[in-house]
Amino acid sequence: MGIASRIEASVFRPARHDAPAAFAGLTPTQMKVLQGVHSGLLNKQIAFDLGIAEATVKAHMTALMRKLNVRNRTQVAIVAQAALLAQQDAGPAAA
Repeated sequence: MGIASRIEASVFRPARHDAPAAFAGLTPTQMKVLQGVHSGLLNKQIAFDLGIAEATVKAHMTALMRKLNVRNRTQVAIVAQAALLAQQDAGPAAA
């Protein structure tokens, strides 16, 4: 078993169960910022798309990291992906 498999098994999979609950506490703008991060956009691009200042996007990122209990942007994107997979696993009834 490689190190990536062990990391995924111990770190990333538990987020699948916690992510939807954590998303319930996010504001609509934080969800839009989350979608931008998940899409790989820079803060500047997210700010332009949402019509807000880049500093505001940074503030939303800080709030997202706190609410999702992660330390960096990459982990935010991973949690977003895990939640998307969990939603797909749940099927159309969860939508």
